Amino acid sequence: MRQPPHLALRVRRATIRLIDRARGSLAPWIFEALYGSFALCYDRISKFFFAGQWSVWQRTALDHLEGGRVLELGYGTGDLALEMCSRGYEVMGVDSSPRMHRIARVKLWRGGCQGTLLIGSSAALPLSDGSVDAVVSTFPSSYILSEETWTEAWRVLRIGGSFVIVLSGHLLAVDHRSKLLIRFHSLIYGEQRPTAHLDWSVTPGFDLRFERHANAQGVADLLIARKLV
Repeated sequence: MRQPPHLALRVRRATIRLIDRARGSLAPWIFEALYGSFALCYDRISKFFFAGQWSVWQRTALDHLEGGRVLELGYGTGDLALEMCSRGYEVMGVDSSPRMHRIARVKLWRGGCQGTLLIGSSAALPLSDGSVDAVVSTFPSSYILSEETWTEAWRVLRIGGSFVIVLSGHLLAVDHRSKLLIRFHSLIYGEQRPTAHLDWSVTPGFDLRFERHANAQGVADLLIARKLV
């Protein structure tokens, strides 16, 4: 028996609310799991579910680094820190996850990198004022919208230094696999708001510029914030 139009609409709306509610609790759980009990699988999972573009998107930040001393917020498993070290940067990092810290330290040691990785918070950086040329963060969580994070980034940066953030990345529907992955991402994350339209009122003392880096397989959105006098 066919449902009345108004009943079908109510069912559809209720279903959407249930999906949104499940999505809202699922995405944070996945993030916490990848930084906790599943940290050892982080590299493989990010490579598979983003068709190898995750590390490509991370490295777009390197195009905007100036100077030799770089602080990475949320270094994760240490891939970008190792890449920066191999390019001659003096690398420091702060991450709140002890498991990620252990993985990243081993990765840097195996790669012959002398970077300094610490467990800590972006709201209380253990660095002196004006001590770094650049701060970088890729795919950060909600701490990136914290006033404390931006206050600390401004404090440790030299005048004219940049806070470079890879805000997000998404695949292009170029083949069957990418189309399936895009559907999966939509299920987990829902409709993504344009990052430029987020509330960046926590960034006084910076000049903001948004950029988009694209290749044949995907697109990364970046924010480059230059410290003013």
